[in-house]
Parts: sequence; C-alpha cells; structure tokens
Amino acid sequence: MDITEKLEKLVFENQLDKAITFAEGELTKLPKTGFHKIVGKNLLHLKEPLLNYLNEFYKNAKDEIEVKAIYSEMNGFTINYDLWFIDLFAFTECGGLEDLDWLADFEVSSVDSMTITGFEELQSVYEDYMENEKWSDEKLEEACEICELIIILKLQELFRETKKLAIEKNFEWANISLFATAHDYDMVYEAKL
Repeated sequence: MDITEKLEKLVFENQLDKAITFAEGELTKLPKTGFHKIVGKNLLHLKEPLLNYLNEFYKNAKDEIEVKAIYSEMNGFTINYDLWFIDLFAFTECGGLEDLDWLADFEVSSVDSMTITGFEELQSVYEDYMENEKWSDEKLEEACEICELIIILKLQELFRETKKLAIEKNFEWANISLFATAHDYDMVYEAKL
C-alpha cells in the first residue's frame, strides 16, 4: 500500500490525527526541502473565520434548500500557488464516503471563496517548484507530493476542529454532515468527533 492509499484509508476510518502523524513522519524521512516547512504547522488560526464562513453559507443555503450535507473543496493549490482558497457546496442528500459521485450534484454553491492563510511560505515553495520545473529531482517530487497530502490533512483538521466549535456554540448546522478535500483528490474527510 502506498502513502496515498494508507492516508485515504486512515481518513476514511476517521483517524485524522494518525494520518497527519504518519504523513509528517514519511516526509521527515526524506532529505530536507522547502516542503518540510509543513511539518508541525496547522490552519487552526482559521477556526473562527471558517466558522463564520460556514454559518453565513448555511444561512443562505437553507433559504433555498433543506441542507443535509456541506462539502468544501480547496482549489488546485499546487498549480495555483498565488492564492489558496476553499469553496462550499450544499446538498439536499448526503451520499457518504463509499461512492463520491454524489458530490457533483450540489444544489447551492458559495458565492465568495474563503482564502486560506498561514501557509504562504509553502505557496512560495510550490511557486519555485512549478516555475523552475524542479520535478525532475525524484526526492524533491516525492517531498512535494507528500506535502500536498499533508496540506489537505491540515485543512481537514481545521474542518474537524471548526465543527467541534459549531457544536459547542450550538449552531443550527452543527450536526449536518460536513466534508472536505482539495480539487481532484479522492481523500475526502467527513468531519466527525
């Protein structure tokens, strides 16, 4: 089983902390690169902004549909290194993690995106990597790929912690299924406590 498969399995099994620890461990086994700046970092400073973003989105979506699930997708961040952001999508049905085809059938999408901040150093590393076509270095490419997965895991951690906050604050949408990943990734996480 390769790293991606192992992480997808852990995320599916709601073992997010274990997935982060494993991925960071795999990255630290490689020769040090700019991508190693992800180790030990998180996005938890965005809990309140994400909580407000989700709350505003839910208020607007519930005027149009009965919201059963909310899905968030980060943009294709490795090639769009200038701006990292997320968008939200609302559904009248929740299809779960077994078959992800339902995620294409959203009823409401966010009008505005939420910018992801705190990983600007990594954005610069991705810019250098892409602009200077550094993927011919196999170890650097491997570090890049593991870092991508860790960034997604850190985003998913943010969603889990924000959901906890929504439950504590008794927000109306707190018990609705909440999913998160990045564009073109099958490693979808359902935020669960």
